[in-house]
Amino acid sequence: MYHKHLLGIAALTILSGCGGNNEQANTADTQKAATLPNFTGISVSTAPLEKVTNSQFTTHLKNGIFMRYHQPIDTRLEHNNQSDSVNASTSFSTTNQQEQDVHEADRVKYDGNYLYIAANSNNDLVPQIDNPQPHYIRILKRTESGMLESVKDLPTSHTEYSEQNLYLEQNTLVSINSQPGWFSIGGALTIEPLRTQTTSNESFIAQDIPQFEISFADITTPEQANISQQYTIDGALIDSRIIDGTLYIVSNFRPTYSNFDLSNSDTQTQLKNYQALAETDIRHLIPSITRTDTNQTQALFDTNDCYISQSASQVTGYDAIMSITRISLSNPTQHNTVCVNTEIEGIYASKNALYTYSTHYEEKNINSVIHKFKFDTQTFNYVASGTISGHFGQNLKNLRFSEYNDHLRVVTSSGDFLEGFQHKLHVLAQEGTELTSIAELPNQTNTTPIGKINSVSGVVDEDIYAVRFFNDLAYVVTFQQTDPLYVINLTTPAAPYIAGALEVPGYSAYLHPISESLLLGIGQEVEDINSTEPANLTQGAKVSLFDVSDITAPTQLSSKVFPDAYTPAEYNYRALSFLQTQPQLHKFSMPLEKWEQTGIDPKSYQWTKRNQLALFEINTETKALSHIGDSGIKYDAPNIYNLPLIHGNDDRAVLQDDHIYYVHGNYTWYSLWQTPSQNTGPL
Repeated sequence: MYHKHLLGIAALTILSGCGGNNEQANTADTQKAATLPNFTGISVSTAPLEKVTNSQFTTHLKNGIFMRYHQPIDTRLEHNNQSDSVNASTSFSTTNQQEQDVHEADRVKYDGNYLYIAANSNNDLVPQIDNPQPHYIRILKRTESGMLESVKDLPTSHTEYSEQNLYLEQNTLVSINSQPGWFSIGGALTIEPLRTQTTSNESFIAQDIPQFEISFADITTPEQANISQQYTIDGALIDSRIIDGTLYIVSNFRPTYSNFDLSNSDTQTQLKNYQALAETDIRHLIPSITRTDTNQTQALFDTNDCYISQSASQVTGYDAIMSITRISLSNPTQHNTVCVNTEIEGIYASKNALYTYSTHYEEKNINSVIHKFKFDTQTFNYVASGTISGHFGQNLKNLRFSEYNDHLRVVTSSGDFLEGFQHKLHVLAQEGTELTSIAELPNQTNTTPIGKINSVSGVVDEDIYAVRFFNDLAYVVTFQQTDPLYVINLTTPAAPYIAGALEVPGYSAYLHPISESLLLGIGQEVEDINSTEPANLTQGAKVSLFDVSDITAPTQLSSKVFPDAYTPAEYNYRALSFLQTQPQLHKFSMPLEKWEQTGIDPKSYQWTKRNQLALFEINTETKALSHIGDSGIKYDAPNIYNLPLIHGNDDRAVLQDDHIYYVHGNYTWYSLWQTPSQNTGPL
């Protein structure tokens, strides 16, 4: 129940729902506070959420804004900006995603006939005079021979420093342009500096509030594609998904307020600042959505549709707003938003629900809170929360989550290399408004830790590098010098246990189930520094195929190492492309990048960057992994040093039958599966 004494600040309210045509503001009598509340400091609450009134939401938000500049921030807060992944047999590959039917944005989309590339004019080989916008979409058509020809360049955004990602849903192409970087409180460096110390009621909002753009293009005829609707939303994009023809946008907004007098920090000045903030119209402190093609602006949400922590009180607050905006792809003017006045690090989405998560660091105690929002045919609502120990690591956090048969399975970590790690698998079930833990691993019955125990220190000194769920199994990779692959049996959700483990050199940073018996690992080969024997393998990107048909004794069938190279698939699984061409035959591609030196004299070394696409086949009957060959980037240019420097992080590929389309920067290199090195490009 919301604490009744959280009514200390009266404020103006706004009753403007997203998608509505009328905007109405109600004014409440403002009663100035006589003394400052004894604020506790900004912190992340692990309590469940509660839907509150406009007045209660306003108070909690303003408390957070005030504490941002006048109270110590809790420095213990630290932030970091596919259950069924076996592809069905199709003629072309699509974006590699975590969950089936939960679509994810990426810089390349393909429908079998047209290829769409999120392009940046800085990477053009020849400057485009007639396209002054930095971001655009290249549309290429596949010819009868399999070659590609450019048919349209579609401008999308004037924003210079942003990342563009795409969705392709039937006749609609969605472009999302957002600023990269951290959005959370991690620190105050992300907050706009105060620019004035006036008392004017017009100076509350800084002029450069972060925004991101969403464009909807009609591609019924791709050659005539045009932007039909375009929106900007205040704040920073956290993540997005498309489920059943609906786009879900999760964003974070932190209001900037510049009406504080910071000339001194005495109690009287702080009280005046507190009173001035209390009188501020809430419309200045919440995000807006603007339809840029019609220049119509409205509040992103109705402040009566907001949630705050049940533990909120007069002395607590948070100065950022997480919003979940639901947009119909058939009619983007139909959109609505739920807001939560709390900290959110990221999301995991299943077909049925969207989960947000964040972590609370308090001395040596680390706890994370998960909030669940349920989908239905018309809307979505907050339904439950749960708290678990630990955090979600540094890489591919969403893969530590999986919803399966009404249970949420989550893997967390705590500790460090010096004092030891504690890795846990949690199984949660919704009971009313709570996500209740029904099991943990390790536990009193199954005490074996996840991660090897150091024989000298007696603690687990391995961190988690990869997690992947597949039906009622979980695969976990920990690493320090060797790669233990753990197979966890979740057949009985209330009694999980480690069924088997395997140690191999190096590590896998991404795991991909190929079938019920085969698991693919992508990572790095790492020499054992403690070994007295000469290393047999050079460090570099590593592809491994594991046999997990016997979960009690997983084995590595084969591996391939690319010396001195790395693959962006370690950090972004969308860089991988998969295609099942026969019941037993799976093809996949993986981009690689490495730097090579030429010359004999160290004083005259020249370094060149090599980008290539490695191609593999996996036969599920013979359980064989075969490296087919590579498609490399080649330019027909007199001076390669005048070319744009394009890193391989955004390299992608589309596989269609025996055709390969390797996307590097704004361009594509085309080749056949049988002869990948004989490619044509840039197209």
